[in-house]
Amino acid sequence: MFFTRKQKPDRAIGGWIIPLFMVAVFGMSLLILGYKKGLFILSILIWVYALYSLFVMLRTRNIEHLALCAFQIFLGWLSLQLPSYTGTGRIESSTQIIASLIGLICFGVLISFLLATKRLKWRGSEIFEMAAQGVEETGNGYTARPRPIGKVEFSQQELFAFSRFCSKNLIAVTYISPRQLVLVPVRMGQEYTYLFRTRSAFTESTWISFDFDGDVAVHISQKDYLNYQDPLSFDKLCESLGHLFIEFAELYRRGEGIRIIDRMNALRLSILE
Repeated sequence: MFFTRKQKPDRAIGGWIIPLFMVAVFGMSLLILGYKKGLFILSILIWVYALYSLFVMLRTRNIEHLALCAFQIFLGWLSLQLPSYTGTGRIESSTQIIASLIGLICFGVLISFLLATKRLKWRGSEIFEMAAQGVEETGNGYTARPRPIGKVEFSQQELFAFSRFCSKNLIAVTYISPRQLVLVPVRMGQEYTYLFRTRSAFTESTWISFDFDGDVAVHISQKDYLNYQDPLSFDKLCESLGHLFIEFAELYRRGEGIRIIDRMNALRLSILE
């Protein structure tokens, strides 16, 4: 699929902050505490990150993050064993080395597959691109007020099921209140700031709300609006984003959720954005 990108190139480093922090702490530990203690601290850091991956899985029901968690636990264990592999410790037999290599290869293939198929990717960039593709008008500038889109006829059960689909496939972080469902599209590398937020802390973000009485509203944050290369018509952009999620909900209700994923994959955006 060929299309003209509407968003600016992604130069955000949010997704690299935690890995870079871990590398920095590991490097300082090596210099100050030595090889074995440095690897021990690295193991602890990796296992803490594994707990985060487990939290993401529980929060989103994205089962692929459980595989990532298992991989991180394995890497932490491997880091503890590394001194015995390099001759600075003792090792009982070559069986442990062979098992470690087999595990590393298997996990490497699995995680590479999950990355290549974008099953660990937050899909906010695709959402914003799809919303902008039908908008050619420019002009009226940004406004902070939410824009009503219209009314739809979805039951609460259908909206709950759709929210689970969006969450599981990392399309959006979902918040459910007694009167509405709110979906917050999240770009890759920005998920840290959304997963731990409470229901009332999304108001300054881009969101799409489905009230249980049928009203749909959209709010696009100024940061997300300014990420477009051209000053697109704000009202048209909000309308397009709202109708996009209404279409997604209708596709999912008809049992065609895979078409949503196919359309996002067809944009061929990088796994890092």
